[in-house]
Amino acid sequence: MALFKHGKKQQPQDQNQQPNNQQQPNNQPPVNQPQPGNAANMQQPNNFQPNSQPEPNQYFQDVPEYPVNNHQDDTAPVEQVPADTQQNQFVQQQPQQPPMQPQPQSPAGGATGPMPVPPMSQQPPLSTQAPDSVEHPYGSLENWEYTENQLKDLESQQKELKSQLKVQLLSSRTFYSHLIQSKQSVHLDHSAIDLEVQKIQRINESLRHWFGTDMISGDVFFNHDRNYFILQESLIDSQDEKRNQIADLAYYLDDHNVLPSIVTLNYDENLDGLWQSYLDDGIINPESNLLNIYTYFQTEGVQSAQPIQGPNTGIEISPQAHIESDNEHNIDRVYVGNTLVMKIVKDIDGRPANINHYHDGEIISTDYLDVQGINRLTQVFNPKDPNKVMDEFFYRLDNSLAIVKSHVGGEPYIQVMNRSNILVKSFDTEQEFIAWWLAEKVLDNNSTIIVPLSSPVYQVLLEQVNAQFKVLPYVDDYNAESQQLAQILENPAQLTEGILVNSETAQQDISQTTQGKVNVSIIPVPDKSEDEVPNNTNY
Repeated sequence: MALFKHGKKQQPQDQNQQPNNQQQPNNQPPVNQPQPGNAANMQQPNNFQPNSQPEPNQYFQDVPEYPVNNHQDDTAPVEQVPADTQQNQFVQQQPQQPPMQPQPQSPAGGATGPMPVPPMSQQPPLSTQAPDSVEHPYGSLENWEYTENQLKDLESQQKELKSQLKVQLLSSRTFYSHLIQSKQSVHLDHSAIDLEVQKIQRINESLRHWFGTDMISGDVFFNHDRNYFILQESLIDSQDEKRNQIADLAYYLDDHNVLPSIVTLNYDENLDGLWQSYLDDGIINPESNLLNIYTYFQTEGVQSAQPIQGPNTGIEISPQAHIESDNEHNIDRVYVGNTLVMKIVKDIDGRPANINHYHDGEIISTDYLDVQGINRLTQVFNPKDPNKVMDEFFYRLDNSLAIVKSHVGGEPYIQVMNRSNILVKSFDTEQEFIAWWLAEKVLDNNSTIIVPLSSPVYQVLLEQVNAQFKVLPYVDDYNAESQQLAQILENPAQLTEGILVNSETAQQDISQTTQGKVNVSIIPVPDKSEDEVPNNTNY
């Protein structure tokens, strides 16, 4: 490796290698026995042969003010260097000199000067592969490989540092933007945000310097002082792949120290069982809460009822009726004479779960009982078309009416009742009902709800002008939801909280479309090769 000292590169010397000015040519003939015609006896640049006298002023000509005798008798014989001291003789390398003239012959020792240099045309051609000992202006001839590797390392380090800088700049800008929004929400004077504005300007200058633009979306900012909710239509069965998306989102929020609550919108008689499987499989943090819109109204202000003992307690059967049991399918059929009037479907523990009522052989209604035997829902079917539901009645634990849903034209779609069966509010659509419940009963000005674009209520929630809560859209299927995404991007003012996505393509498209005005974060998807890891992760 080349070493540098005072700005000049030096090549380290092998410990067993003599300096260039002390090396002897290989296979050199003995001293005082010159070989005619041998190139080793001819004058070589920067090498003085034994029994030869150098030109005057060659030994110490580079030493300033050294007293050198520049005059020498051309006819004086040259004293030979003793053989026992020749190996220790220091010889200074010198630049190549013009060919020397032949010296007069000495009667005692033969030639006293160097052999004549042959003409240039008679010299052998120079080799293109220099030996290791040959000096190079920039060190070894192979040092370019080392230098190239260093340059590649620098390029890699620069790429990593720029990536790190980009994350830091965008995160800082997002944080200062959040501070500005917080201060503006309490109507502080504009001077209160001057510092944050200046810092954002400096960050944008750095972004333009290093990345050519400041129109880059940052990450979504999560405020630990806020309450976060994840909206789902229903809890997902363990066999559904979409369940993994909820787990990915929950893990992502957990990494940001956010504990979300789950909000579901559909009535589900198996809600408690599915929620327990979420907890057992590690899909959601066990400290999270579950809210269901129908369970909310059915349990609001009502103490838990005492369980009803016995599999058929509370079910009235005519004395003239008889029961036929199908133990293989856990079904009891009630007949009056030969006419079917009731079918009781039981759970695996023998408790009534569903009760179908019949008139003239046609189903007219179905009751859905919970594990305590309390009727929670009654569906009334159209007598002209038993496959169509005409009305749905949702009951509280005290058997009072909580919600009425009508599928008959001309009637309100949903009516909310109090415990005295007095109408509280009616709605023409399910979306209006959900938005009202969230705004009035669940969320407040310190709440943020994460809504997938696959939800039928995402647009209604975004358009809540006077809503105190905030909406954070989640693109959980970019290919299927590209049209919905394009619609909400037309009004970026509604996206103050940003957008969550599950693909880098979606992130780039949103950043380019909004020119960096909307923050975007990617929900990471675990590597499929790690599927061998048990999925019952504990928080």
